[in-house]
Amino acid sequence: MLQRIKDLMKVKGDIDIINRNIEENNRLISDLKVQLESLKNDLIETKKEQKEFLHNFKENLSIIKNLREDFGKELVEFKLLKGQLQRKILDKFEEELQKDLEVSRESLKKDVEDYNELRKKVAEILSRLNSATEEIGKFIEISKSIRKEDFELTKFARHLMEMDREKLELMRKIDTLERLVSKIRRRELVR
Repeated sequence: MLQRIKDLMKVKGDIDIINRNIEENNRLISDLKVQLESLKNDLIETKKEQKEFLHNFKENLSIIKNLREDFGKELVEFKLLKGQLQRKILDKFEEELQKDLEVSRESLKKDVEDYNELRKKVAEILSRLNSATEEIGKFIEISKSIRKEDFELTKFARHLMEMDREKLELMRKIDTLERLVSKIRRRELVR
């Protein structure tokens, strides 16, 4: 009998240990549930942020695509404008030349001495103009091979404006020099 009581006490102790283990396991499971819920919320938040990032990325990609198309159109317009400007400059040059020829026949003798010097300047300006044309060609080649991530529109626009300014200045100089050269040639023809 005493042995049974001892066995029962031992069983009761084992049951208490098992109950404590169960309570500990329940507490651990509860902690795990909280952690899983937190992880689930973090995952939902991360998924939402990723979705937003992808949405923004697609929008930015679309904007870059549009900018690239706009740049292509602007480049075509720039080429057309270049041709129109050359034609207008030539027309204006011819008009001015006609006016100046009638007024300037007497000053032709004086300009003969400057003829050789002007010819050198014209060659230098033509050299610069050729250099500018080569640079524009290089930029056109570069623009064909630009990757989206390398695209820097503001830097290129600044460079284009600088080149355009230089081109206009060179065209003005050529206009003036050609006028003077034509005056000299006509004066020599009049002689």
